[in-house]
Amino acid sequence: MSGLEGLDVCELVWTLLASDNGVGGVNRLLGGSATTTGRIYRDRVPAAAILPAATVGLVSHVDTNTLGGVRAFAVADVDVRVVGDGSSYGPLAPIAERADTVLQAASGTRDQTYVYRLRRTAVQAFPEDDAGKSFTHVIQTYRTEAESTVD
Repeated sequence: MSGLEGLDVCELVWTLLASDNGVGGVNRLLGGSATTTGRIYRDRVPAAAILPAATVGLVSHVDTNTLGGVRAFAVADVDVRVVGDGSSYGPLAPIAERADTVLQAASGTRDQTYVYRLRRTAVQAFPEDDAGKSFTHVIQTYRTEAESTVD
């Protein structure tokens, strides 16, 4: 096993969101099109980015091993954060809801990792003030088991 399955899960989640290009799709709602990726980033939104935007980041990757020390599979938790200007969650709701529609029960292979089934385990929402500017965040955490496709 590669030991970095959690990072591959993040890449799969990012790809699923960036590929959602239809009317009302996550990529479209974040300024993208069928040929360009919208404001969907890994780990953090660039300071100069237009909002709303989304990030995908690894929260946790825990290996499950056999008694003999062989890594059997990993359990990965991934956050999808939608961040917007201002103090209202209203503009973020359609993006967060569509992201959940795309990700809930999704599975697939990314690089050398098979992702069994994503499922949302938590939702958080909070405001933030930074240097007199207000932001809102909606964070959805997804969990999945993941297994290397390489022995």
